[in-house]
Amino acid sequence: MKAAVIPEPYKIELQEVPDPGLPAEDEVLIKVSVTGICGSEVHAFRGTHPWRVPPVISGHEMAGQVVQVGAKVTSVSVGDRVTVEPHVGCGTCYYCKAGLYNLCLKKRILGTPEWVGSFAEYIKVPEKTVLKLPDQVDNELGALTEPLAVGMHAIRVANLQPGETIVVLGAGPIGLAVVLAARLARAGTIVVTDAMDFNLQVARLLGADRALNIKTEDIAGTVKGDTGGLGADCVAIAVGLEPVLKQALQLVRRGGRIVEIGLFDTAPRIEISKLQVGEIGLLGCNMYTRMDFEQVLNALRTGSVDARPLITHVLPIERVAEGIEMVEKKLDNSIKVLLQF
Repeated sequence: MKAAVIPEPYKIELQEVPDPGLPAEDEVLIKVSVTGICGSEVHAFRGTHPWRVPPVISGHEMAGQVVQVGAKVTSVSVGDRVTVEPHVGCGTCYYCKAGLYNLCLKKRILGTPEWVGSFAEYIKVPEKTVLKLPDQVDNELGALTEPLAVGMHAIRVANLQPGETIVVLGAGPIGLAVVLAARLARAGTIVVTDAMDFNLQVARLLGADRALNIKTEDIAGTVKGDTGGLGADCVAIAVGLEPVLKQALQLVRRGGRIVEIGLFDTAPRIEISKLQVGEIGLLGCNMYTRMDFEQVLNALRTGSVDARPLITHVLPIERVAEGIEMVEKKLDNSIKVLLQF
């Protein structure tokens, strides 16, 4: 089968690789139709991702068609269009038994050296990770389920309440997914910041009340002005940079929450006393659970959210290197770049 392989940092190429083989009794074999390029794939390409380590066939945002099922599989059938929740816990640890398998220390993640990802023509996955796509959700939107689930999970972790103000730092795919989830949660005011005007335009289209360019606008002054000097109830960090984390501490009100989603290449330094003095909650957000996927698919099915503006480019898999460069360097007003087999 064809697969886009990262054999070493800063190199990606299309290769012929072995097929995944027959599915086990509780597994599903899927032919990948569309797969997205995530920021974590860029980290893998650079060789800086903690677990997507070259040589690797990356990819974990996908939609495809079931081509074979194991003997004990009952929830999907050959021909079904599906997406995949791309991680699976050990099933026996404290976290898995508590339903927190996203925190499992032994979980497997799609698109790592241990589990061939969706940059391959076929993937083999456990049945419990597979979700059918509703008829109203085409393959391109289906491939967005995973990043949208990150945003859904972040809003759930942050416990955002109707009417609250949220500031989203970063208007890349994950930040924009947070915007959609916050609007679905009936946030009062949604403020988004970024350095890219095009991304900010998309943020407005998706429901942001304010979209501020960090290069030209006074972010802190605007947020304080909008909130009577208090600051935001919640701040979501959707880009892993130390100055962004420090800015979050400036923007959140006392007693507010910061939810950290972005992947940091290096350990940031913060004024920890700000958390103590302001009784500010700093919350981590680790991927998602099936509940988030189901909520996303229901929202897409009913039209409660329109995620189509996130998709800026659809390329054939043969142009994967171009797609990676586009995402890494933010070329051609790219937000979500999809690859088609």
